[in-house]
Amino acid sequence: MTQEELQWIAVDKLKTSITATTDVYCTFDGYSEDYVIEFKCRRKHYPTQLIEYKKFKSNSDQADESGKEFLYIISTPSGEYVFNVSKLAADGYDFGWEDRRMPSKTDFDSPSRMEYKKVGYIDVIDSI
Repeated sequence: MTQEELQWIAVDKLKTSITATTDVYCTFDGYSEDYVIEFKCRRKHYPTQLIEYKKFKSNSDQADESGKEFLYIISTPSGEYVFNVSKLAADGYDFGWEDRRMPSKTDFDSPSRMEYKKVGYIDVIDSI
């Protein structure tokens, strides 16, 4: 699935229009009247979905500053999942933050170097 296809699924599920960002340096992928949105298309399904702390922090801050909520929308071979990260964080959700050694980039032609990234996890049962 492409990010554009996932965006259209999100439009249908959320019953709102979503504008894709055009700035390649923007920390989020789209926005609506109520949401700052990050999309991820995964090729494999896991019962918990990974979220980078850097994305969590910058997008949560952006949502707070604009009076919106931060949604993390993921597609996997098992379906599409919408997580209201703002509500999860406000409710004290345990993201299980840890430093994990991972490729610095994904889906690029050149080999990626490894680096430590602070990441957390969201259980798919906590999607809305």
